[in-house]
Amino acid sequence: MSSLQSKLFLGWDPTSPVEATADQVRAAKRYSRGLFDASGALVRLELYGRDGLHDVYYYNGESESITADHAVDYPGSTFAVVRTEEALAGFRWEFTTRYTAEGSPRLFMTHLFDPADLEIMNLDYIRTGELRAITKFWYESADSIGLVFEYQPDGKNVDVTNLEEGESVPFEAVLRALPEPDFYAEGFALPPQLAGTSIPPVGDHFHLE
Repeated sequence: MSSLQSKLFLGWDPTSPVEATADQVRAAKRYSRGLFDASGALVRLELYGRDGLHDVYYYNGESESITADHAVDYPGSTFAVVRTEEALAGFRWEFTTRYTAEGSPRLFMTHLFDPADLEIMNLDYIRTGELRAITKFWYESADSIGLVFEYQPDGKNVDVTNLEEGESVPFEAVLRALPEPDFYAEGFALPPQLAGTSIPPVGDHFHLE
């Protein structure tokens, strides 16, 4: 760990371009410490709240060695291992395995990020690989999620939440107002830029039970 460069950030966003000072994080409800290698690539991210360390995210290294080292470096803390795969048109897939503090997988998550590095889709799986839920996000601006779409495992929408108002809104009315309604109309639909591709199979990226 000594060879890694440490940077502090307000909040838990690993893509934040603005570093924080020690004084700022002491007053923050949430902050993170990123550890970067000599090339500037993020190796791990520690997530903190006022009650201390919440979680650790690892972005490179073998899962087996991460699990062994984590038990020594962060005893008692849950953690996650993240892998990335490039997609068409500047999109990318991200695959997250969340673990207990003892190193047992808890769940798997597949995320889709757009070219602006905004997460627009999330698929949540249990340890056996069974899909639990799909969530999609529509942004008011680059740093503000406006709508959250929730879908059942069969892809059917069950709720749309307007985060600004804090309430559910009519699904069909929302679709008519969006620039890419087909993406939000059904849980398994992908953005038009990814036409001809599909959601990566869960068994190809996670070690299922």
